[in-house]
Formats: sequence, C-alpha cells, structure tokens
Amino acid sequence: MFSTGFKYFFGVTVLSVVALVMSVALFKNLALIGVAITFLIAAGALLTGLAIITSDGTTRDANVQTSDMTTQSLWPLVTGIGTVFLALGLVTSSIVFFGGVVVLLAALSEWMIQAWSERASSDASHNAEARKRLLNPIEFPVLAALGLGVVIFAFSRIMLTVDKSTGAVLFIVVGTLVLVAGTLFAIKPNMKRSVGAAICALGAIGIIAGGVASAVSGEREELALAAEEGHFTHKECGPEESEYFDKLKEETLSLRSAVSATIIYQDGELIAKIQGLNKPQKSITVPRSNATNIIFRNATEGEFRLVVDLGKPKTEDKDSDHDVDCTQLIETGGEQSLTLKIPKSSSADNHYKLFIAGAEDKQIIVVVP
Repeated sequence: MFSTGFKYFFGVTVLSVVALVMSVALFKNLALIGVAITFLIAAGALLTGLAIITSDGTTRDANVQTSDMTTQSLWPLVTGIGTVFLALGLVTSSIVFFGGVVVLLAALSEWMIQAWSERASSDASHNAEARKRLLNPIEFPVLAALGLGVVIFAFSRIMLTVDKSTGAVLFIVVGTLVLVAGTLFAIKPNMKRSVGAAICALGAIGIIAGGVASAVSGEREELALAAEEGHFTHKECGPEESEYFDKLKEETLSLRSAVSATIIYQDGELIAKIQGLNKPQKSITVPRSNATNIIFRNATEGEFRLVVDLGKPKTEDKDSDHDVDCTQLIETGGEQSLTLKIPKSSSADNHYKLFIAGAEDKQIIVVVP
C-alpha cells in the first residue's frame, strides 16, 4: 500500500503539473510563474521518490527504531528557502541566484551530516557529540563572520544617519561600552555563560535595531544631497573654485614616469614642452584610445586650472555640450597631472584642445591621428 507521505507529495506534484499547464494556457508572461512552478514540480517529484524509498521513515532495524533516534531539524525548511531563492534568482538578479546556491549547499550539507550522525550509534548523546565535532569548527567561524558583518553594516547605517559631531560621540560611547564589557569578562572569568551571552545579545540587538531604524529614516541631509547631485562623480571645470572638486587639492607630483608633455601657463601664455623638442609647442599629439599622461604647471600669479575639450559625445546631438576633463585649481608654482584617453570621433567637426578655464583663448591644439 502507498504511504501517507507518498500520497501527499504525489498529489502536490500532480497539482503543480496542472497549474503549469493552466499557466501556459492563460498567461502570456511565464518568466517568474513558470520557473517557480517547474521547481515546485521537481521538488514534489523528489520528495515523492524519497517517500517511496524510506516508507515515510517507518523502517525498523533489528534493535533500533528509527523514529527514536531522529531529532527535529530546520534544514528541510532552509533547503526549501534556498530553492525558492534559486528559482527567483533565475528571473530577478544574479545576487539572489548565488545567494540561493549558497543557502542550498549549506542546508543540504547540514542536513546530510545530521542524518549521518543520527545513525552513528544507538546512543543519542554520542550522535549529537559526533555532529558537533564535525561541524562546529566550520559553523562557529562562519556564524561569527556573518554576525560581525551584520553588526558592522547596521553600525554604518547609524553613522550615516546621525550628525557628524553626534557620530563621533556615539563612536566613543560604543567603544567605551565594548571596552567595559571586555574588562568585565576578563576580571570575572567565572561569570555565568548565560549572563555573558545576554550582554552580547542585547548589545547586538540594540545596534541592529538602530541600524534598521537608521536605514528607514535615510542618510543625513548632506550625504543624501551628495548622492543625488553626484558631487564626486563629475568635475566642475569652471574658473571659480569648486566646493567639492577643489577640496584638499594636490599641487605636487611624486611620480613623473610616462609623461608625454608638460603644459605650462607662463606670463599669460599656454605652451607645451615635449620631450625631444627644444622649442615650446602650441600643439601636442595624443595617440587614439591610448592613455596619455601630461603635466600642468602654473607659472602665472593666481590660481588656474587646465581644461581639455574632448569633443561632442557620440550619442548626443550636435547641439549638446562638449565632454571636458580638467585639473584642480592650482596656485602659482603648483603642478598636477592629467590623463587623456581620446577615442577619435568619426565626425570631422570634433576639435580637441587644452585651454585655461576662464581664458579659452589661451589654448593648445590636441591632434589625434
């Protein structure tokens, strides 16, 4: 006779097949539904086969009843969750897919080891000890790393939400609490394990709860504004000082290797000194699609920046602005490097040049063969 488990899983499998057929007939887009039902059919068929082989786990040996040696386990549930992530990842995101793979492999490994340990002997305590000896050296470091990662991420959300001055104070307070807790554990080695676990658990829960609340409220105003406007993703190449791009500007160079030319702004004129040529030049040659390093040196009183006109973007219309790149504002005697990589456009209208911001007549022609 068929066992109860076989009847149940067989019924689930048949209903899943019927649901898949109806979905094909009724829905046009089966990207998510089809994959989910297909995995459900595969899982139901697998469990149906296992129910037949194991007879719902009622098999007895000569001395030991299987049900007396087995213990409750969450790994079948975790395996099911990993399978769901695996299916969703096929139609949503590769991160979800690989997360499902990791969860599925971990759950299956734990499940198999637990099943092996429950049949290691007729002594349940010995079986539990055998499982601990095999898996604890792997489980503890992994769980510690995951827990530490969650705490660090939650604390980072808190620091991104609170004000800068408040964040510094909060960092000192949290560090002090950690130091006090560590000192308490050191001077009282005989403290009950439950007390120490409670202290650590309360601290972790507090940080995680604060991280969740901070993530919901969002980053503080200046960080949200910076992310929205992209202060550090684009350069402001005008003659005026930029609040963000010119902050902590560098005006000295330590490495001067592979420099093709030195551009000097001297006595109100922009000249180029090229290695191998004695006279100053008013044009430089830049290889197509190759990175070319140049040095800009300001020898004129005041602060100036060098700007390179890279022509119109290929994907834009003729009325669009040109792409530009530039150095920071440099004081008298300062130097900065600039890397050019120009994929020459097929349009004959594109002309490349170097010039001083605010003084476009001071320029050097860039030739791209």
